[in-house]
Amino acid sequence: MSIYGAFDISGSGLQAQRVRMDAISANLANQDTPGYEMVQVNFASGDGSGDGTLGVHVASIDRLDDFIPEIVPLGSPKDLAGDGVVDGIAQMPAFDYTVAMANGIEALRAYEANIQALETTRSMIDSAIRVLA
Repeated sequence: MSIYGAFDISGSGLQAQRVRMDAISANLANQDTPGYEMVQVNFASGDGSGDGTLGVHVASIDRLDDFIPEIVPLGSPKDLAGDGVVDGIAQMPAFDYTVAMANGIEALRAYEANIQALETTRSMIDSAIRVLA
């Protein structure tokens, strides 16, 4: 692996974690939306093109169709929206706020670690150039 390969590895990690954070924020924003299907991001090793084995890529984004029935009072905001409400019962996403927040923190820390890896690689290249010059 060349030293520039470290840029590719960290860059792919940044991109994958950004997609994961987008999915987590969408799940958090729609936790009270009847009929919303939560999404889950799955990673795989490699760059995704099949050419290289370094880095990480988004293998799939799956919709989770786990719902919890919730009684919706007539005239409530959920009832007036009408999405997914049938006979006063709304199909709400099976959402665990604590797990979603923990996943968000994990994705943020992974994103920060990839930024630190990029900065360290840049610093190593700068040092090598100074030694050679």
